[in-house]
Amino acid sequence: MKYNIHDAKTNFSKIIAAVESGQKVTICRKGDPVIECVPVQKATPFPFGAWKELKTLPKDMNHMVGPTDNALLDDMGL
Repeated sequence: MKYNIHDAKTNFSKIIAAVESGQKVTICRKGDPVIECVPVQKATPFPFGAWKELKTLPKDMNHMVGPTDNALLDDMGL
C-alpha cells in the first residue's frame, strides 16, 4: 500500500490500522518512496530468575572469564 505525504497526513488513522493488521505501508514524496511503515515486533521478556539456571558458562564464553594481564590491557589502550 502506498500513500503520498499529503494523503498520508489525511489518512493517518487508516495507515496505523493497516500497519497494525500486518500490512506494510510506503510513504512517498513525489512518487519516490521515503518511509516504510511496518508492524513492530514485540520482544519476549527474559524470564525473571532464568540466569540462576546457568550453572556454567557456555564453552565459547570461557575466554571472557579469565583474568586480564597488563600486556592485554596495554594492547587495548587501557
